[in-house]
Formats: sequence, C-alpha cells, structure tokens
Amino acid sequence: MDTIKPWVALLDADEDDYLFWQHGFRRWAQHLELYWFSSVAEFISATSLGNDKPVALVMDGVVPDGEEIKWLSTLLLHPSCQKACLIMLSGEVIEQQRIDYLRLGATDHLQKPVHLDDLQVVVLTVSNHIAHNSGLPRDNV
Repeated sequence: MDTIKPWVALLDADEDDYLFWQHGFRRWAQHLELYWFSSVAEFISATSLGNDKPVALVMDGVVPDGEEIKWLSTLLLHPSCQKACLIMLSGEVIEQQRIDYLRLGATDHLQKPVHLDDLQVVVLTVSNHIAHNSGLPRDNV
C-alpha cells in the first residue's frame, strides 16, 4: 500500500459494512484513508508486501467466534500492527471480554455501529485513539 495519508485497515467480511464505514471516514475523519480487507489473511498478505503500515486496525467479525483472543495475539505480534491501534468491534460489548482484550493489548473494544449517530461516535473514537497513540493533533494524524 502506498498512501499519502495515514490509513486505517477495516477487517470485515461484509462489503456493505465497508461502504457504511467509508461514509463515516469521509465525513468525520478526512485526514485518514480507509482500506477494506475481508479476512485477516488478506490483510497480512497485503501489508507484508510493503513498508506502509496502518495506523489502526478495526476488526469486525473476521475471526471465528471464540478465537478472538488468539487472533488478537497474532495480530499484535505481526510487524504491520506493532505500532497500530487495534480496535475490536462486537454487536454487544461484554465488560469482561473488553477487559480481556485491553489487557492483551487491544486499544479498545467498541460496539459495532448500526446508525449514523453511532458511526460518528465510533469513527471519532478511532480517530482520537490514533491521535493519542501517534502523539499528533487529531486533524494532523
């Protein structure tokens, strides 16, 4: 990937979700580019080829139920992800699961947005995590 702007990897098997997220990033986080990967394998393959690394990964439903911790551990160790914010999404955020993800090294565990208001909150939260992680002001990330 050769991008001018910092970029976020959306790992989501559903292309309709990508279109929804793309709208959110274009509206509330224009300083970031959003790229879609339908699987972890596709993401790892694409990022292994170049030096351009994502500033964040947003993961939604690309790993089998019950294997989230294993995949989170794998991604946190991957060279493409070591400096990126890793955001886990779920239809429902269970506090113990959130604590486990954060303890392991995820940046956040958020409820998957289904409405535009929710999308705005989540996109701005992701953007703020990136700004905090990079040490740059939000609009210069």
